Amino acid sequence: MNDEPHAHETLVAKARRSGLKDHETGSISSEESLSGSVASVVPAIASTECPPEITPAMQQSLRIYLLEPFILILLFAYNFSSTVLKNEVIYQSCTAGFGYPDNVCRLLGTKNATNETKRIEEEVQPYAARVTLVMRMVECFIPAFCGLFAGAWADRYGRKPLLMCSFLGYGLQYLISAAIAYCAIQTHGQVSPWWYVLSIVPISCLGSSVTYSVAAVCFIGDVSEGKMRSYRLIAYELAIYVGLLLGSFGSGYVYEATDAYVVLSISAGSILVALFLLSALLPESLPKAERSATTPTSDKNTLSLLKDMWNSCSKPREHYNRSIILTIMVVLLLTAFVADGSNSVFYLFMRAKFHWSVKQFTEYETVSILVPAVAGSGGVLFIWSLRKCTNSAVLWLALVSLLSHSSSSLMKAFAMVSWQIYVAIGLGVFKSLVNPMCRTMITNLLPADERGKIFALLSVVQNLSPLVSSSLYYAIYTRTLDSDPGIFNLFSTFLYSLGLILLGIVWLEKTKNRVYYEPVFR
Repeated sequence: MNDEPHAHETLVAKARRSGLKDHETGSISSEESLSGSVASVVPAIASTECPPEITPAMQQSLRIYLLEPFILILLFAYNFSSTVLKNEVIYQSCTAGFGYPDNVCRLLGTKNATNETKRIEEEVQPYAARVTLVMRMVECFIPAFCGLFAGAWADRYGRKPLLMCSFLGYGLQYLISAAIAYCAIQTHGQVSPWWYVLSIVPISCLGSSVTYSVAAVCFIGDVSEGKMRSYRLIAYELAIYVGLLLGSFGSGYVYEATDAYVVLSISAGSILVALFLLSALLPESLPKAERSATTPTSDKNTLSLLKDMWNSCSKPREHYNRSIILTIMVVLLLTAFVADGSNSVFYLFMRAKFHWSVKQFTEYETVSILVPAVAGSGGVLFIWSLRKCTNSAVLWLALVSLLSHSSSSLMKAFAMVSWQIYVAIGLGVFKSLVNPMCRTMITNLLPADERGKIFALLSVVQNLSPLVSSSLYYAIYTRTLDSDPGIFNLFSTFLYSLGLILLGIVWLEKTKNRVYYEPVFR
């Protein structure tokens, strides 16, 4: 998962889309707000002693808010096992890969580490990093091709099937990982870490984060409008951060009290239960009447989908819409590139430089997620305040977020003691806002029938990026491991700075037609 975890995205909404699409600007005009519906119900409740009958329409309006809790559960399960899985790869690389005794390998990354175990750690880390790199590549390669059609499938069959596929893939991944961890426990670590590559196959075949991210963003676009869409995307991003936070917070304590098998089993059980509830409760957001008529079943249609997706991205648009959309997509790609690359080696970096245990790292991870999550929840208030002062609140927040990313990475690069890593968290307080703000701008510039294709194309490229970013960061990390393992953070700073420059270009293009772009960036 991105992010970068990549991803690596963001709740006030209507029961159904009641606006009319403006085919010239791609904007949505609201005809009836949810608050109006609620207001009409209140007098009826006050005027009778019996509660009003809950109609199917009211149930539908409430169930559209279930998306974020399901995403929260998915991200909880992901982060609950993420660090433990990396630790198991290192442990099994030590035992099965290098043949060291189980009792020695158990000391790696603990407070009881000796000079000898530190030497073994430096020997084992490049091998473990290769295993993790291959796992990441397998996870990204097939979904990148599946993602070519994710947007079109979402527009043809609806958003819910894609969500269900992604949840099923993650559930199967953790079931297989739990079985491998159980075998490792029974054989005192004599199970090759390369078996974990097998656990990635189900999630890879079912689309990985491509399917749920495309489906979730399209779902939000379907059920929200105008300014409300930015609030709901922030809430979606917040659900991701809260899920990651809860997973990280509980992971270290459960792992310390039990073992990797129990941790991975909890993740698998959580996702499979969420999958069952999602299939039963979450409504489909795209009405059948608005679904695309194209069915991707033949080679002709496959080529047509590829062409349609590219045409949606590159076709001429009024004013500077095309260049702005492409520029913002590059910014999102840069942030995903850094998140994927940095996350692939950051745990190894913390073990190598500060000799942190799993619990120490998950405690740090909890704080690193909590601070941006709190900032993300305050983003709604921040946007409201900025809208009183400027007509470009969304763009301003995206710029502030990238600046926050840059300063945080710079601090990590020069950190010499553990507390400086926590300072970097404070500098990255606004980093959670760049994705929802950029996605809000893209959504506001596109008509509803093109959003799925554009976000699918974006997800495909983001899913292909770890093939390059993870390899590049792995190369930088292993070549600087003996001198300064934190050098890769300087490269991250450079890429975030490049993103700042690109958003500056968007700002300049926006100023050329302030009246037209005010609703987009406000």
